[in-house]
Amino acid sequence: MLFLMPFLLILLTYSKGEIQLRAFKQQRVNCNERTVLQCNISSPTPLNPIKVYWRKEEERDFECDPTSSKIPSGFECNYTGEALTLTITNPTPANIGTYFCCLKMESGHATETIKVSIGECTGEFSNQMAGPNQMQCSFSGVYPKAIINWFHYEKNLTSNSSTASQMNSDGTFNVTSVLNIQDNQKRYNCSLWSLKQGRYLDQEFEVPDHADFSPSSRISTQHCLSWTLILLSLLFSSRACLPL
Repeated sequence: MLFLMPFLLILLTYSKGEIQLRAFKQQRVNCNERTVLQCNISSPTPLNPIKVYWRKEEERDFECDPTSSKIPSGFECNYTGEALTLTITNPTPANIGTYFCCLKMESGHATETIKVSIGECTGEFSNQMAGPNQMQCSFSGVYPKAIINWFHYEKNLTSNSSTASQMNSDGTFNVTSVLNIQDNQKRYNCSLWSLKQGRYLDQEFEVPDHADFSPSSRISTQHCLSWTLILLSLLFSSRACLPL
């Protein structure tokens, strides 16, 4: 009788049909890199769920059901009987949050939680001359929020600039800064300072050769050309008056 007790306990445990979902509860994804969230399923008996799906805590209307044709944009979900997966095709900061993989059965409901965070989004860089004596640099699609500082070698020129930041629908930011150039230096450094990461993403570039720096220098050049033309015309006039 004592020998049979452990066997009976095991039999009773499995007869309850207890289902377990296992997943990595914390997952950090890379920006714009296809990522798969997975819940592994273990059950003592074959599963015949009424419904399998994913939910997101921060979005009440979010539901990804492998059997439905209405899949949230940017997501894919799949159920194999042994695992329930949710694929984020192009992760952005808007995808940060808490996800639930869910199994609904006649005997009850099983749920597991995965909290998703995201790393740094470097975005794209561009620069141009915004006007006379003005240089502009922009970072689009960056995360987390950042500011732009300007340098000429070790000299900080940020006080001569103005910066604007705009948040995009995907949670990234577009940051643009315009530097008022006050000298005729050619090499500048436009640096994106990450407020969260506490580090710089540097972009160094040169001012185009045709860029104008100072109105006074342009006026001086025009005056020199005018005087040169006058002197040449006087020279030719005097030579024309000389006897042959």
